[in-house]
Amino acid sequence: MSVLAKLLELTAASCQDRDGEDEIVMSRVGGVQFFPTSGTVSMREGSTEELDIFVPVFGDVRLALHEVDRGSGMPARLVGTVSISPDEAGRGTIRKKFEGAGALYELSYVVS
Repeated sequence: MSVLAKLLELTAASCQDRDGEDEIVMSRVGGVQFFPTSGTVSMREGSTEELDIFVPVFGDVRLALHEVDRGSGMPARLVGTVSISPDEAGRGTIRKKFEGAGALYELSYVVS
């Protein structure tokens, strides 16, 4: 049986950068960046990015959110990780937090 997670929204509750705007990327832990498909997305505190991304869920899937300082030469900072499980299928909209590196983001998704 194939289980899919549909990522719905990513909300910036608080940003890591002092200027109030982060450049973020999302990937599977140890995998390739899938949001955005290239480059970064700029998010300000309180902003929400609408997502329409399907992620296959075979066992637990861990997603990682990184904050990237373009042009600084510094490595991307891990904001945090969340796990999505096939057991979450049918539970409606689920919200989980990426929290770390001085930032807090909330991901909402459904599993079916």
